[in-house]
Amino acid sequence: MRSALLAVSLIAMATTAGCNRERNQSIQLMNKGIAQFNQNDTTGAVVAFNQATTLDPTNDAAFYYRGLLKYQRTTDFGEAAKDFRKAIEINGTNHLFHYHLGKVLSRQGEWAAAINALEKAIQLKADHAQSHYQLGRALEQQAKFDRAQDEYIAAIKAQPRFADPYVALGNLYARFEKFPEAVQVFKNGVENNPEKAELRHDLGVVYQNQQRFDDAIEQFNGAVKLKPTYLSALFNLGIAYQQSEKPDQALANLKLYLGRRQADEDPLRVRTAEDTIARLEAAALAPASTP
Repeated sequence: MRSALLAVSLIAMATTAGCNRERNQSIQLMNKGIAQFNQNDTTGAVVAFNQATTLDPTNDAAFYYRGLLKYQRTTDFGEAAKDFRKAIEINGTNHLFHYHLGKVLSRQGEWAAAINALEKAIQLKADHAQSHYQLGRALEQQAKFDRAQDEYIAAIKAQPRFADPYVALGNLYARFEKFPEAVQVFKNGVENNPEKAELRHDLGVVYQNQQRFDDAIEQFNGAVKLKPTYLSALFNLGIAYQQSEKPDQALANLKLYLGRRQADEDPLRVRTAEDTIARLEAAALAPASTP
């Protein structure tokens, strides 16, 4: 985000030569706000953006950046949406204004309005992968699964190294038990995004559902190697070892999971880990059966 903000800031400064004094001052204040935003000075950035929009109420970019700040730093989604809408009112041709409005509306659960905003963003820039992905998520929330699938595929085609649509599409297929399709999507995702632990984890979950426990173990191990604090991967790795009748490895990973869990960890998953450990330890202590 920082590099993007700075890049637009420089473009804004470079394209205002010869404009009126208020416009130039507004842009200078906007750029000051961007710099403060990047330095995590939220209060100073708000002041600068407020001054920029007051000095020049037609400065669409100043409203846009103030909306980003409200969305990302203060989570004031309603006010952020107002700023994005004002930016669009001034200049409706920038796809990013519509895209971020769609994201904010999605966070508010206003799915129909979010879909409209994201569709407009795609009309303005057909190959914007993030808009296709966010539209897919909104459509999925509206149970429009075929269209969601199409948008995830469009996002992948537009940006093959964007991991999130692989995760979303693979899990959409898994949701409807289309496991072969899910496996292929996740494998493609891993190939194009080898650093994304979530893709390996979710591929492992599909393999678990197919009772391909050795394959699941391989993927969960890969996820944990990439992200040692990945609690879901540690838990599922332990369960997969238990399912493949490898109790020592199951115990080790489930205990590691419990040792690393946070206070807000899913209590049902914690209880499952504890119960599984108890059963495995009891089995290990039980006398061997005689023929």
